[in-house]
Formats: sequence, C-alpha cells, structure tokens
Amino acid sequence: MKDFVLELDRPRRLIFDLDAWDLIADKYGVKKKGGDFDFSKLRITALEMPFLAFAGMRWEDPELTEQKTRALLDQAIRSEAHTILSIREVVSGAIFAQSGLRKVRWE
Repeated sequence: MKDFVLELDRPRRLIFDLDAWDLIADKYGVKKKGGDFDFSKLRITALEMPFLAFAGMRWEDPELTEQKTRALLDQAIRSEAHTILSIREVVSGAIFAQSGLRKVRWE
C-alpha cells in the first residue's frame, strides 16, 4: 500500500485504522445515532481537513491533539512546504486507499 505522508515537524504518515474511524464517528455523532458507520454518507467540508489529518496521524503520536495538528498544518502552509490543496490531496488519498472508498465529497 502506498504511504501517505505529510512533511510537517517531521514526516507524519497517515493511517486511517479502526482507531481513526472511531475518532471520526465520535466527532460526527454517528455512534450516538446508532446504526452502521458509512463514511461515504457524511457531508464533510474541506474545513474538516485538520481534524481528518489529526485522526490519520494520531496512531503514531498519542500526544497529538487536534489543535497541535492545526498548528503544524498552518506552519507547513506558512513556510510553503505545503499548500492547502496538497494537504487535502494527501488526506483524501489516504482515506480512499485505506477505506476502499471510491469518492470523498469535499464541499
């Protein structure tokens, strides 16, 4: 499987494992509503990209927070190491590859 890495303070590999899906399901209230979790039916805007990056990167850094992730992404954008679109491409690519989804709807 292809690696999906964001070069931030260090290379950070995104993995959307079951723990990441639990974070996503908790954030969007899927668990509270009951039923199966179907990521393809969530309507997530591009503004959710920092949270999704956090969910995908947390597996190798349990101390990582959503706020720290946002700061790391902002730093990468300000230093021109990444653009918003390049970050979005890595995050969505990891989601596609690791979940088997065909399409993520970015609003």
